[in-house]
Amino acid sequence: MSGSLKVPSRGLSTGLAGVLTLLAAALAALCLVPQANAAFSISQCEGGDVLGRGASFAQAAHGGWGVPFKNSFCGGTAPNVQYDPAGSGAGISGMKLRGATDPRFGGTDDPLTTTQKNEIQAGTAAEGDEGLIHQVPIAVGAVAPLVNFPDGCEVTTLPAAAKTDEQNLDGDGTQDDVVRVRFTKTQWEAVWAQGSAGAPMVNWDQVFPALAGDADCAKPVIRVVRFDNSGTTFAFKDYLSRINGARGWLTTYQSGTNGNREWPGAEFGTPNAQACAAAAPGKQEDTVDHLTSSCSSNATNLTAKVVATDGSVGYADVASARAGNPSLAITPEGNDNDTYWTQLENGAGLFTEPTADPNGFRTDGSRGANCVSTEFSGIPANTLADWSAASGVNSNVGYGLCTLTYAMLWDDNADVYGVSSLEEGRARTVKDYFSFVTSDPGQLLLSANDYVELPSAIQAIAQTGVNAINWNKGTGEEKPEEKPPVNTPKGGNNPPPAPIEPSNAFSVTKKTISSKDGKATISVKLPGPGKLVLVGKAKNGKKNIQVGKVTLNAAKSGTFSLTLKPSAAAKQVLKDKGSLKVTLQLTFTPTGGSAKASNSAVTLKLASKK
Repeated sequence: MSGSLKVPSRGLSTGLAGVLTLLAAALAALCLVPQANAAFSISQCEGGDVLGRGASFAQAAHGGWGVPFKNSFCGGTAPNVQYDPAGSGAGISGMKLRGATDPRFGGTDDPLTTTQKNEIQAGTAAEGDEGLIHQVPIAVGAVAPLVNFPDGCEVTTLPAAAKTDEQNLDGDGTQDDVVRVRFTKTQWEAVWAQGSAGAPMVNWDQVFPALAGDADCAKPVIRVVRFDNSGTTFAFKDYLSRINGARGWLTTYQSGTNGNREWPGAEFGTPNAQACAAAAPGKQEDTVDHLTSSCSSNATNLTAKVVATDGSVGYADVASARAGNPSLAITPEGNDNDTYWTQLENGAGLFTEPTADPNGFRTDGSRGANCVSTEFSGIPANTLADWSAASGVNSNVGYGLCTLTYAMLWDDNADVYGVSSLEEGRARTVKDYFSFVTSDPGQLLLSANDYVELPSAIQAIAQTGVNAINWNKGTGEEKPEEKPPVNTPKGGNNPPPAPIEPSNAFSVTKKTISSKDGKATISVKLPGPGKLVLVGKAKNGKKNIQVGKVTLNAAKSGTFSLTLKPSAAAKQVLKDKGSLKVTLQLTFTPTGGSAKASNSAVTLKLASKK
């Protein structure tokens, strides 16, 4: 099950049942996931508060899970689950600790090496605090290339291949003057390798000769990097390594003394140009080594540093880049039209957006990462195995820099922290929370926060790992592993939790248009049965136009297509102008549940008939 296994997306059903059957058979045959022999004495959702620490990449995902975990999974009452997005390095370090206030689960986007895993499981010098750690995939996300194009440098002089088309950002029906630069794989790798063999320090006009002669373009390309050891950095260097494997991106600049805080052509240490309180990447002045950091952990601070550094490039998960101030999902007024995330080449050499919305960086489009069809390789058989080879970068389909983010969970934290009611309560909450996170309702929440769901085969591995977690297995009690209960009455004299309301979380998976007849087809993924209504509206000057309405009654979960046919008024505008921007309002009301609405947009087109 390891090596070159490519896992199909849940959206691709061909052969999926066979893959899942093989996965289940392999797990049962190998018996690599331990079977529990003790059960919790605490009922679901009656555990204690817990702290998690780790990858900033997963911050928005945890933020989206908190309220549904409490209200849907736990029926309105639940212990507090707090997540500290201090970075993957902090997450891995935190799992080595055994203190009363240390985290009970960790987060990382950088798969554990054998050494790291052994160190975590070995614990401290004290005897009796060893344990088994599960590495559980919880989401898929995209790492976006960030750009702060030099002030005054004229991007429109670039050749067509080195820039994106102009885009309409403010919804007024006209194109704006925001054009994003984009790098070929060779250019992008050389920019980040500045100062190493074969990659000299460069200015913008040297990377793009078409900018030569413009003094405002004769500025250094400044690399903004993470201050901390980072799983996002690991995925980013994994992509660079696919471009130039001889550079040492996953050896020299990943696993040395300072981890992946080392970069080509830049000294590590203090003092440094930013006067960081601690040793940091980029000891020299920025104009010398063309490298800087924010002096603070996580992707949010890296994004802010890119915004503040003219002529810089960086990298961050889409959620952090969108949450920047100003947001890198740009508005023309927010950042002078020159700071944004841009496109990268995927494994097939196609420039693709990191977001699910083909408009890329607009604020009025659909959220979610462009990783639905990503091909993952190196997937092992279970959550106790070695995930260090797992990768979603350079996929031939979709975006080229997608990655898994993981939770590190103890198989039995009684082994690690001792037997007490306090620790049993914490372990109960960890199991409950990640049972929800890896469930279908939990995964359906990801797109709204700029991630996508785990491929079904990987989700099955994750659920098996979470189900193996239990309490005080060393007691030898022969009790069966409990299934995660749904709406089960709590013990004692407590009343049962409120009924779980059906999920109303849906996602738009695809939009297509036909210029032959002006129609648009919207594909929507639903969590269960219910009513879906699509309403299209537009403006022609100051006049409002009702474009059309489509209603679908779904009998089950799945992906459904709705075809929006333009009304007579809309078709007349299409005949006159050739295109019409339409606002789409989708409302889904699950059977027995409450409605949820979302807005997006599509531009209808109609070819002229001559």
